[in-house]
Amino acid sequence: MARGVKRRLAAALSVVAGLVLFAFILHAIDLGHARAAVLKLGLYGALLSGLNVAAMVLGWVWSWKILLNAYGLFPSWRLMLRAILGGYTLSYLTPSMYFGGEPLRIYLLSKELGASATQVTASVVIWKLLEGFSLVTFVLMGSVNGVLSGALGGRQEVFIAVGNALLLGGWAVVAWGVLTKRFWASGFCGVLARRFPVGRARLERLKDWLFHAETDIHEAFSTHTSATIKALVLCFLVTFSTYMRPWIFFHFSAELDLDFRQLSFIFALFFFLSTFLWLTPGGIGISELGLMGIFGLVEGRILPADAVAYSLTIKGMELMFVAVGLFILVHFGLVQLPHMKRSKR
Repeated sequence: MARGVKRRLAAALSVVAGLVLFAFILHAIDLGHARAAVLKLGLYGALLSGLNVAAMVLGWVWSWKILLNAYGLFPSWRLMLRAILGGYTLSYLTPSMYFGGEPLRIYLLSKELGASATQVTASVVIWKLLEGFSLVTFVLMGSVNGVLSGALGGRQEVFIAVGNALLLGGWAVVAWGVLTKRFWASGFCGVLARRFPVGRARLERLKDWLFHAETDIHEAFSTHTSATIKALVLCFLVTFSTYMRPWIFFHFSAELDLDFRQLSFIFALFFFLSTFLWLTPGGIGISELGLMGIFGLVEGRILPADAVAYSLTIKGMELMFVAVGLFILVHFGLVQLPHMKRSKR
């Protein structure tokens, strides 16, 4: 079976699986209660939830623009928004390609600015490292609160402890390599190129490309320290906006104020859930089922219907930006990117 056919089949199956699971969840919950929870959110709650998602997008644009400016690249805010929303939409709607948006952002910025792809790639990698650091910080905070709360069993505590150790260890290894100029990615490619004659030419090209990207990343932390710190602060604010979403929704819809411990635990559990959301477009079905378990574990007064109402409300806010991103992809012909690449060979 051709690769293209396999991808289309996998995409179709993921859509069908997500919709079937979503339909089952809607059948199982009290739809009247979910509808009442959304309506009770009111104008102010809906507006604040929308502003929360908008702040996340603005934080993405602003933090990445700071890094690009440090490299001497000065894209307009319009171009930045186009690249961010286009990439976000591609990642959101394309199952089993969670990181599909990053190559699109790199392609678009490099093409529009006439800039080096390695420099743009380096800015994206740095951005992801900073975003990862802010996420890991909040996840660790939530995990510690969850373990101390006593709400978990022994197995769950071990699972969370191992997961945190892997997250923190992986991030530390990457960060240490960048800061000390130990370029492990390009070095590993070099080892493979020496050991395996088949594909040696491609591995050598990849090694050179990775070396330039790693050099640019090292420069960001050693030379562009001020810009990197500013971008990190914005990444923390973006993560905090996600952290506060449950509080906003349940404050208005259920008159329930989740405390610091509960919000931290919810964030940590949702972070681990998010590793499975790429299986269906927008995580449909999977996110609703996962949130039902998370909210039920953290706060018994939150019913499954409330969790589904929360998920659908946030998805509704996100889909407004996805719709804009989809228009961008269609209007600028970016949905034809795979065909464009094949025609150039």
